[in-house]
Amino acid sequence: MTSSLRRRVAVLVVACLGLVLLGPPVFDILDDWLRPPFKPLWTTLIENGIGVVLAGTLLAGSLWLYRQDWEDEYVSSAAIWVLVVVVGHALVMGWILYVQVVLQNDIKPYIIAMDSIVLSADVALAVGIYNARSKRTRDTLERERDRLAALFENSDDPIATVRLSDGTVETANEAFRARFGDDAAPILDAAPRPIPDGGTAVRAVSDETVEYEWGGRDGEHDYLVSVTPIHEEDGRSRRAHVRVADITEQKALAREQEARERLEHLHRVASDLASADDERDAFDRTLNALRATVDFDAACIVVDGEVVASRGATAVVDRDGIERVQPGAVPTDGGALTRTTEDGRRTLTVPIGDDAVLQAALDHGSFRESQVTAAELLGTHLRETRRRLAREDRLRDQRERLELLNRTFRHDLLNDVNVISARATLLEEFVDSGGERYLETIGERADDMDERIQTMRSLMQAVEGDDHDLAPVPLAETVKGEVDQARDAHPSAAFEVETPLPSLTVRADELLGDVFENLLANAVEHNDADAPHVRVSAEREGDDVVVTVADNGSGVPPERRDEIFELGEKGEESGGTGVGLNICERVVASYGGELDVGDADLGGAAFTVRLPVAT
Repeated sequence: MTSSLRRRVAVLVVACLGLVLLGPPVFDILDDWLRPPFKPLWTTLIENGIGVVLAGTLLAGSLWLYRQDWEDEYVSSAAIWVLVVVVGHALVMGWILYVQVVLQNDIKPYIIAMDSIVLSADVALAVGIYNARSKRTRDTLERERDRLAALFENSDDPIATVRLSDGTVETANEAFRARFGDDAAPILDAAPRPIPDGGTAVRAVSDETVEYEWGGRDGEHDYLVSVTPIHEEDGRSRRAHVRVADITEQKALAREQEARERLEHLHRVASDLASADDERDAFDRTLNALRATVDFDAACIVVDGEVVASRGATAVVDRDGIERVQPGAVPTDGGALTRTTEDGRRTLTVPIGDDAVLQAALDHGSFRESQVTAAELLGTHLRETRRRLAREDRLRDQRERLELLNRTFRHDLLNDVNVISARATLLEEFVDSGGERYLETIGERADDMDERIQTMRSLMQAVEGDDHDLAPVPLAETVKGEVDQARDAHPSAAFEVETPLPSLTVRADELLGDVFENLLANAVEHNDADAPHVRVSAEREGDDVVVTVADNGSGVPPERRDEIFELGEKGEESGGTGVGLNICERVVASYGGELDVGDADLGGAAFTVRLPVAT
């Protein structure tokens, strides 16, 4: 057993008082026994026996205090009480003797005895009150201990009463001992605030119940710790009740819910970015969404090394991070970069293309993995939005050029062709037989130019889909009209219409006839059969109607069925421009329909036109 200086001094004070108080009765016994007039020894022992026994009790008490396994403050407190009572008693008796000897010149033993009795009665009263209060406190603590014992037995959570000075577990239920043993120091050390302990903060807990989260010894769990200090009689808190609830599963569910909410938010952001009109608008919406996702202290978007949008930042957040990040990376590449800068900030850099990054910074703490993933997804949405805006800019520019070409074809070139045709007609009566073939060539070329101009007009009108004014168009009438014109244009081909055609309307415009005209012409012109045969049929399928143009030619190989709809694509022996089928597909798509090709029962190709029925 170790002994501190404070403990040794306290015990020494009590022992010295015992020795000092033992001196007078021992001296009186020797004096009565050895000096005349001699007195009987037994009378002297009776006279001084009580003093000897009481002084010896002090000496024995000092040794007992020293051997007790008490904390030093308890031993010191006992010694102080002994010293205070002895000094107080001595002062009172000294005052009584002073009054009788000095002021009255008469010693009155019975007065001294009475005053001693009264003083003893007062000391006894104080001791009795103290003992009563101590017993009351003990009874309260026992009731509290019984209540806690019942709580310990009936609770599934680990619960213990621990000593605040060193975290030693005094009492605990089985759940606590099985999980944490007899040492609660790591649990108390994780508490966030100090607790006053008679002026000394012994553990990081509060004067009242404190709740805080703790990651456990292994850092792989989530616990909710409740620490309730036990206030003792002197107002100090030397012990505390500790309850540790395992909230790992609840925290995991909370994190999953947070991740779901974050993803839902990102989906809303994606929809929001889809309506952005320009990059500046997209950048602002992205930073607003990033704040809701990451709650940064500063953020910016950098394009070609320059800040184009920011929140809480006047310059690039982390220029070194831009140099280290993987350009053009996507979330699955692990493209985002987190790092700590020289000034202690935690930064996040997300690439949003080869020329731009999204950056955020935290002055304190770090980015969670879910936040990094959310920022990466946000960067992906922004990257796709920038691509969409770039495509829209290119399409806008192309449309402006097409509009210019359209006006040129419609007015300038078409007028010139009409002038050439008119002049060629006027020249017929002035040209002899030798020049007729040249005049015919001029007429044929003028007709070809007119046809090509009309084809380009249809192509541009199909491309400029926004300009379509759709209205209900009778399908059967349109198809029959184009078949009749095809019979006149191709008298060597046989055209068959499976009747009756559905009597319904589709939402279209004047270009619908051009679609069927082109398909019927292709069925004959690209037919290598000796006697071209074209069959047209139609049937309703739900809210759609499907028109099929089939022929008995060589068909379209499966590997070329996607290519033939591309602009400029034509067969090796075709003399066309390679824009007919592309125009057809664009026109049908502008109606909300589909154009496809497959095999026909006749042995050749079957082009199917699916169109929504007008309501």
